[in-house]
Amino acid sequence: MTPVFISLLVILLLMMAAGILMLARLAFQQKHALVALRAEEEAIVAEERRMFHYLHDLGEAIWRDDQQASMHRLIVEGAIRVTQSSGGALYLFDEATQRLVPRHHSEFCAPLIEIPQRVRQQMKDNPSALLNLLRMHAVGVDEGLLGGVFVQQKAELVANLSADTRLGADAVDAQQDITTMIGPLSFGTRRLGVLAVTSPKSGRSYNANDFEVFNSLIEQSAFALANAMSHQEAAKSRMDQQELLNASQIQQVLLPEHDPEWPGFVVAGKNIPARTLSGDYFDYLKLPGGKFGAVIADVSGKGIGAAMITVMCRTLMRAKSSSASSPSAVLAALNRQIAPDMREDMFITMSYVVVEKDSTKLTLSRAGHNAALLWRKATGNVEAIHPPGLGVGIDKGDVFERVTKDESFEMHPGDCLLLYTDGVNEAMDPKGVEFGEERVQDKLAKYAPQGPKAVIGGIIADLEHFLKGRRSHDDITLIALQKTA
Repeated sequence: MTPVFISLLVILLLMMAAGILMLARLAFQQKHALVALRAEEEAIVAEERRMFHYLHDLGEAIWRDDQQASMHRLIVEGAIRVTQSSGGALYLFDEATQRLVPRHHSEFCAPLIEIPQRVRQQMKDNPSALLNLLRMHAVGVDEGLLGGVFVQQKAELVANLSADTRLGADAVDAQQDITTMIGPLSFGTRRLGVLAVTSPKSGRSYNANDFEVFNSLIEQSAFALANAMSHQEAAKSRMDQQELLNASQIQQVLLPEHDPEWPGFVVAGKNIPARTLSGDYFDYLKLPGGKFGAVIADVSGKGIGAAMITVMCRTLMRAKSSSASSPSAVLAALNRQIAPDMREDMFITMSYVVVEKDSTKLTLSRAGHNAALLWRKATGNVEAIHPPGLGVGIDKGDVFERVTKDESFEMHPGDCLLLYTDGVNEAMDPKGVEFGEERVQDKLAKYAPQGPKAVIGGIIADLEHFLKGRRSHDDITLIALQKTA
C-alpha cells in the first residue's frame, strides 16, 4: 500500500470512530432526556393524583357535616401534600373584628408574621412559645405579609421569607432560608382568608409550575370552604329552626288547652303568633273564694326574649293571684318581682279581670294595655273600660303602684267583654291603613249576639280579609267573656 492510501484509511477510521462516539453521546443524551421526561411526567401524574385525592377529600368533608376545625385541618394538610411542602397555615377573615384569625397552623410551618420581642425572649426557655403564638395570634387585614396578600387579593411566591420586609427587619431562625407560596381565599365577592405553604429552601424550591398548581389549589380550596360554610350555616339554621319549633310547642302547651267553664259565663280565647314564638300570652285562673280570673299580656319585642318573659309572667301570675287582694295588687306584686330583671328597652302591657263569686261583678286592672271593650246587650253599644295603669317593667315599684288602679263594673245576661292585644287594632292592610279600635268595636257589636266563639272567629276572619292574605306583623290574642245568667 502506498503511504497516501494508508493515510486516507487512517483518516477514514478516525472519522468513523468520531461518528460512533458522537452517536453514542447522542444516544446517551436522548436516553437521559427520556429518563428526565419520564420522571417529569411521573411527577406531574403524581401531582395530579395528589390534587385529585385532595379535592375528593374536600368534597367528602363538605357533605359529612364535619366540624369546622376538621375542614380547616384538611385544607392545610392537603395543601402540604399537593405541593410537597413542609408546613402550611390557614387564616380566615373574621368580619366582627376585621382580623385574619389562624384556624390551622401546622407544626412545621414557618412563621408568617412578625414575632414580638417578648415571644423571642420566651422562646429561649420555652421552644413551644412560638407555635403557641402562631396558633393564637390574629392579624389585622392591613398588617404584614398576610394582610398584604388578603388586601391585594393576589397570590405570591416568596423566594426568601426572611428577606421580606413585611415580616419586620429582624427575622427569627424559623424564618431563615424559607420559601413560601401564599394566596387569598375568595369566592365571588366574599373574601374568606389566606392559605400558605412553606418549605426550607434546602429541601424544596418552588418553581413556576408549583406556583400554578398552588393557584389552582387555593381556588379549589376557597370553593370548597365557601360551600362548607354555606352547608354548615344551613345546617345550623335548620337546627335553630327546630329549636324554635320545639320552644314554640312548649309555649303553646303553656297556653290554655281549652276554654274554661265558669258559672254564669261562656269564655273563649285565641293566640296567633306572628312568628314561631309569641310575645303575647293569655291564661285563665281559678282563684280562692269561688272567684275566676282572665289575664292577657303583650311583651314588647318578639322572638325568644319576649317568649321567655311570657313564661315568667304566666308563672308569677299563677303564684301571686292566689294571695293578692285585688287585680291591681297582683299586677303590683308581679311588677316588683319581674321589673328588676327586665332590660331597659322591654316592658309588658297586661289586663287582668276577676269575676266575683256572685258572677255579676267584675274587677279589671290594666297595666298600660288596650282598653277592655264591653258590649251591652240592652243598648247594643260598646263601652271602653280603661282604668289607669303603667306597663310592667317601666318602674320597679312605687310609681307603678301609685298609677295602676282597679275598676269594677257589672255584667248582665248577654253582655260580652273583649280583651285583646294591639296586634288586632294595629294590623295594617297593604296600603298601610290600620284596622283600628273603632273597627274592633264594630266587629264586637256585630258578633257578640252570637257568643264569644263567634266574636273571636269573626274578628280573626275579618282581620285576615283586611290583611289581604299577608301575615300580621304582630301577635294576635283575644279573650271574650259573655254573661249567660
